[in-house]
Amino acid sequence: MVLLLSCWACVLSPPPHPQDLSPAALCAQYMQMGDLERAEEACDRGLQFAPQYGELWTQKGNIALQRGQEELAKAHYTKALSYNPEHASAHQNLGYIYLKNRHYGQAYEHLQLALKINPDYAEARYNLALTYRAMDRKENARKELLTLTEIYPNLADPRVLLGQWAFEEGNAGAAIEYFKQAIAIAPPYAEAWLALGNAYMEAGNACEAAHAYSSCMAYSSRMEGNASISECPPNFSFATKMCQGVALPYMDFGKPKTSAKTPEGQYALARIYIKHGLKNEAQKAYGRCLRYNNTYAPCYYGLFEIFHEEGDERKARIACRNFLKFSKRSAFSPEYETCRRLWPMPLHTLDDTLKNFSE
Repeated sequence: MVLLLSCWACVLSPPPHPQDLSPAALCAQYMQMGDLERAEEACDRGLQFAPQYGELWTQKGNIALQRGQEELAKAHYTKALSYNPEHASAHQNLGYIYLKNRHYGQAYEHLQLALKINPDYAEARYNLALTYRAMDRKENARKELLTLTEIYPNLADPRVLLGQWAFEEGNAGAAIEYFKQAIAIAPPYAEAWLALGNAYMEAGNACEAAHAYSSCMAYSSRMEGNASISECPPNFSFATKMCQGVALPYMDFGKPKTSAKTPEGQYALARIYIKHGLKNEAQKAYGRCLRYNNTYAPCYYGLFEIFHEEGDERKARIACRNFLKFSKRSAFSPEYETCRRLWPMPLHTLDDTLKNFSE
């Protein structure tokens, strides 16, 4: 019986010293207040009485992480786990650090352990979904988020992420539904309103997009410190003009249509993608634009801008030469002169051009 007790003591961490309880509570309280110095002092006092108390080492790791000291945080979390291997919070936070630094294998290992200890750990499951996505295991990632929505039906973030993934994969309809679900749970979620507006624009519904952008502006203005999402006002103005059928201010090329299945609609989407820094999506939109109308000059110039900025001069040259072929100097004077100045050479054939942009 004595031997059994001795082995049991080897497995479990020693209980905290009674005098440690007050410092541990103070440490957590100061962290909630944002006073990291006093929090660390409280944790250190507690560790004087219970140096093997894993919870305090985890709290010290949290303090270091908030200060941006990731290596120190990892050391504290590792020490916490050496004293208590069943500490789910330490596993989750280590997994987060490894995920952030693209060490996906180690992130996966710690996040799986955190969920094995506590299957209801929402943050660990969310980060595991991100890890799966980074590892290109999309179906696993989606499954984790759907599980999270079942365990916590009042969480909006998993639905926003599911919507973003659907949007990236070209499924605007599914994205809209996920964003609407998130907003029903958390109406003041300004980022979700912005994402909903972008999805409506992708679906060709500029009027609904304008409403979503308007809500984004309204809720972002109520954020603490009067913060705002900078994309919402220009996107609202843009969507409103498309909804009303007003001519676009950039490269005005006749009266635009609200449907995304038009060269004008795809061109408008491409400009929004460019504004958000989504060059790959913009390039695809320009390509769809040219499938709808292979003489639509603004989309050739948009492709030229992308290829020229990326240093792909061969494709930039082809795009520019076809812009010259299908544009008029009077309508696009600055852009026309740019292409003429850079590549004053014979025009390329249309058939050869379409092979580069309509795939």
